[in-house]
Amino acid sequence: MKTQQKQQTPNSYTSRITIKSLEGGGKHIFVQCTILGQKHFMLIDTGSSNTVFDSSAEIFSGIRLHEIKDSGRNFSLNASIEDVKVGRIEDFAIGRFKVNINRGVFISLAHINALYETMIDQKIIGILGGDFLKKYKALIDFGEGKMTLTKSEKA
Repeated sequence: MKTQQKQQTPNSYTSRITIKSLEGGGKHIFVQCTILGQKHFMLIDTGSSNTVFDSSAEIFSGIRLHEIKDSGRNFSLNASIEDVKVGRIEDFAIGRFKVNINRGVFISLAHINALYETMIDQKIIGILGGDFLKKYKALIDFGEGKMTLTKSEKA
């Protein structure tokens, strides 16, 4: 007797995004996330290779961070970045889309937050970069103001 396997569909979640206009006509995209039970905003940056979190944010004070040795990877964000660390975030969610960040990159985003606070009265906890967007097959719909993330099916 053959057993029929139930075909599973990918685990997807669609979340609202916020698009804010900056002086000079630029637009920046933000998404609300939950880290360790607290709500924060992240900048979505499709041009950033890596997702980074703000090492100076109080919420990360209990996370054990490790120095990252120069691996030839570029975390520059158009500036020279020192004190790059890595750590694990076990409670990260965008809406109901929950994942563990096993090797999160941490840098100080104080300079970026100072700029955002003066321009749009907004602080961010991190920058959602291309690594995360690719891994979770992000689809950003500017017209609808939504982003869909999908986890791959597990074998």
